[in-house]
Amino acid sequence: MGFLTMYHTDLDWRWVRLMGRFFLAVCYLPLAALAADPAGVILSLNGKVEIVHGADKRLAVNRAELFSGDSIETGEGQVQIRFVDGTLLTLYRDTRFAVDDYRYAKGKENRAQFSLLNGLMHTLTGQMDKQNYQLKTRLANLGVRGTEYSVKLGDVLHVSVDHGQVEVANAGGRALVSAGQSLTVFGPQVMPKPAIGGKLDIGPHGGPGRSPGPGQGMGPGGAPPPPPPVGTQNMSRSTNTPNGQVVRPPQPTPPQPIQPVQPAPGPVVPPKPL
Repeated sequence: MGFLTMYHTDLDWRWVRLMGRFFLAVCYLPLAALAADPAGVILSLNGKVEIVHGADKRLAVNRAELFSGDSIETGEGQVQIRFVDGTLLTLYRDTRFAVDDYRYAKGKENRAQFSLLNGLMHTLTGQMDKQNYQLKTRLANLGVRGTEYSVKLGDVLHVSVDHGQVEVANAGGRALVSAGQSLTVFGPQVMPKPAIGGKLDIGPHGGPGRSPGPGQGMGPGGAPPPPPPVGTQNMSRSTNTPNGQVVRPPQPTPPQPIQPVQPAPGPVVPPKPL
């Protein structure tokens, strides 16, 4: 009798442990599934682009999925990405961009936290709640309010807004950039300053070097690169208009040779008789 009681007791404990493990697995399943959800997909690319996740590095290809924790390094290439909420992002040459934490699902907590480590990017935000969207850089952080904007990060940070608004903030202060305006940040402790003369020239479209020529696609089977954003069309403060058309300065009139002045002819006086 004692043996049967001991056997049943041991069996009951095994059942309890098994059910406990099953319960924990069910509890953690949604978190694991959420962490495994892709953040976006590569629509098209040109040249060598790499995806880095921790110590792993792989070549990017069309239709490759991106996840939270992934970084993208373009090198001599460029890439266009579409995120789950519809955000479109283009990264140009010599750019490093990180998907720090991205979550988007109906009825759940959504978050889009990105980092631009260096280079040039252009983005058109999607359906993500703008209160949960943030772009971090080493000089300032950016929040958006339904917008299309470009960012170039090198020794300084340039922000140019085409539609909507962007809030730029760092330890020195904060500033709001509206459509058609630009802003420059010179240091993490320096308050952002509006650009003089409107939109900044943030470099040739596609990063240092030549822009992609007409007809150059983003790779086999890929779509052509998007047209240059309005804020990046070589906006010179002195010779360009806001729509990107070059206004040539007036050419000086060459000096005319000096003509000698001829005396006006006078009346003819007949000679006097002697």
